[in-house]
Amino acid sequence: MSTAPGTGTAVVEGTSALASPGTLPRTGSAPASGDAPRTAPPVLRVLPAPSTDPASEGLDWGGAEPPAPSPFVQGRLPVDLRPGPDDDAFFGPQPTATPDLPEATAWARRMVQALLETYDGTRRADQLSRWVTPEIRDRARRRGLLARRRGRRTTRPPVVRSIHPTFPAEGVCEISAVVWAEGKVRAMALRMTGVDGRWLISALEVG
Repeated sequence: MSTAPGTGTAVVEGTSALASPGTLPRTGSAPASGDAPRTAPPVLRVLPAPSTDPASEGLDWGGAEPPAPSPFVQGRLPVDLRPGPDDDAFFGPQPTATPDLPEATAWARRMVQALLETYDGTRRADQLSRWVTPEIRDRARRRGLLARRRGRRTTRPPVVRSIHPTFPAEGVCEISAVVWAEGKVRAMALRMTGVDGRWLISALEVG
């Protein structure tokens, strides 16, 4: 290699760096005599990228041993879903004291009238579901069906003549009533219990 005079351009021996494109050697042509043999290009190999994560510190890094479990930390919450004897005390009907209930005499008069109308077949028994036990409701339904099968009434509708309440215990009221039903004077006795803020008729007898 030498420098062209007055140009400062490097020239490879045998060729000129300023040669025109038509004078460049063709690719793949046989090497001239005396030239060194061509070597194969290097093979590219894919290598994994180096890790740039910072050095691990603390108990949660680098596979450090976890701390021993403390005897004061509860790993599981024991929940027993089996029914127990105390379930009704929390989830069942809750008793209600007498002062927290409606006035017993007026409430009993309305309920006795409703029961008489159900027995007479003029009121649906389902209207009593919230205020009486299922047994009393079913009994009133059967009596109402029998009354409707007998046909049209020939006597006047039932009437409550008198109500006599007593309170044998807290949240309990017993009612004695004199009524006119089915063409004659009859006696009724019922027991009301305070449950969930309301009176519930739990026993009923009709004379």
